[in-house]
Amino acid sequence: MHTHIIPEFTITNALAAVLIGFLFIIIMSFVREPSRQKINTVIIAGAGGVYWSGGLGVWEYVFGAVMLFVAFKALKHYYFIGIGWLLHTGWDVMHHLYGEPIIHFAPLSSAGCAVCDAVLAIWFFFGAPTIWNVIRKQSTVTT
Repeated sequence: MHTHIIPEFTITNALAAVLIGFLFIIIMSFVREPSRQKINTVIIAGAGGVYWSGGLGVWEYVFGAVMLFVAFKALKHYYFIGIGWLLHTGWDVMHHLYGEPIIHFAPLSSAGCAVCDAVLAIWFFFGAPTIWNVIRKQSTVTT
């Protein structure tokens, strides 16, 4: 087992990851249903394989299989896309601490991915509403 020095993850890193999550949500808000759910199901299935050869051995493939199952369930329920992003958040943390980063030349990329993925999970647990509906609801509440 190799050991490596983990750089410090700062508030700036976390804010950048949150902004990336919000940017993803904005972009996905342009995609109409049912395409939004189908596209995100494919994305969560692919997320299960991004760390293959990432240093955690056979567990990389076990995780990929679990994510494929979650993606299959996500074809019917947004909730499972949220579960997939939470699972990926945990996998990001494992890679930040014990494996290789998701982007090999960016040592903090797995930690940032964990933050971004948690933001996405919350959005999916709320049914992935478009930002336009959220803004519209906020404007009717304040007027």
